[in-house]
Amino acid sequence: MTESGKETAKQMMREVLPGIHQVELHSNLKGISEIKVYLIPGQDRSLLVDTGFRERECLKILEQAMEMLGIKPEKLDVFLTHKHHDHCGLAYILAQKGARIFLSPVEERHRYDCLHYSHGESDDQDEVLRYVGITAEGTPQLWNMFKDLVIADKEGELEIEKFPYSPVLPGDVFRYGQYRFQAFPLSGHTLGQTGLYEEEKKILFTADQVLNGIVPIVATSFKDENLLNRYFQSLKELKEKHSDCTLIPAHSSVPVEDPAKTIDHIVFSYLEKINIMKHILDHARSPMTVRQVASIAYGMEKIPENLDQLMKLKMVISKTFSCLEFLYEQDFAVRTEREGTLYWESP
Repeated sequence: MTESGKETAKQMMREVLPGIHQVELHSNLKGISEIKVYLIPGQDRSLLVDTGFRERECLKILEQAMEMLGIKPEKLDVFLTHKHHDHCGLAYILAQKGARIFLSPVEERHRYDCLHYSHGESDDQDEVLRYVGITAEGTPQLWNMFKDLVIADKEGELEIEKFPYSPVLPGDVFRYGQYRFQAFPLSGHTLGQTGLYEEEKKILFTADQVLNGIVPIVATSFKDENLLNRYFQSLKELKEKHSDCTLIPAHSSVPVEDPAKTIDHIVFSYLEKINIMKHILDHARSPMTVRQVASIAYGMEKIPENLDQLMKLKMVISKTFSCLEFLYEQDFAVRTEREGTLYWESP
């Protein structure tokens, strides 16, 4: 490694706990531009928690960090917390270099939602867009913008390329260095999101479940997954049973500064949005689509003018879908489906 490479790696890597090295990776992509991944050296094999973005510069920095710690790709285990492009963008490349990949198989349930996709899976994309009220007939401009976003991503930076992996189940044990981690279910941000819990040392990698100063998106665009309710239950368990842990998130500052206060803020933020959406439905003259509710609740009634606005719309549509599903599950909203589009109204 060159001296400049060593200096870059030193700047991007720091030891946040004994034997746990954080590597901060950045991207020029819209929507999400930063993530923290973690390297834990072991005697035989070493661990990487998440991989970061599918970008050459991220791979370069990660490989420099591994070299500084004496970690070879063929002796590396990669634990993916969930299947979003910022968390597993480099999984395919690392697998090609000999690394072993671990992932919850629940994360394979969809090939497209409003936050990730695979090239060539247009049927899933079409289904999701119709679900939320974006159709070629009714909203042709938005429909084309979403379709063009996939086509324009020629480098595949937003795509999740297929990679071989070993399935992870709750309670599976991973030992590296002085640590004995257990796979810990964190359903909420995604259905199969999974963290790592070190019971003796009270350390919990929380991925995107709990973040400082950020309200995570409950990322679903498919009905009947009960995902926001699962998220509330997960946050309740974290607050009641694990608030004494050092919670290590994938974004924002590390560790989570005040777990109980941070969790309360997330829950209250969701409840506030849920109440706003219920108010919108209560005063609507006719059943509304997810897109229509999202545009009012988040003040995005105009067609996006640039990629930044389109990426934001993708995110708020997913969050709105989760909130409306929660209202439906609690009998505060009625959901109907016509020609593949879901409509919502007050009971």
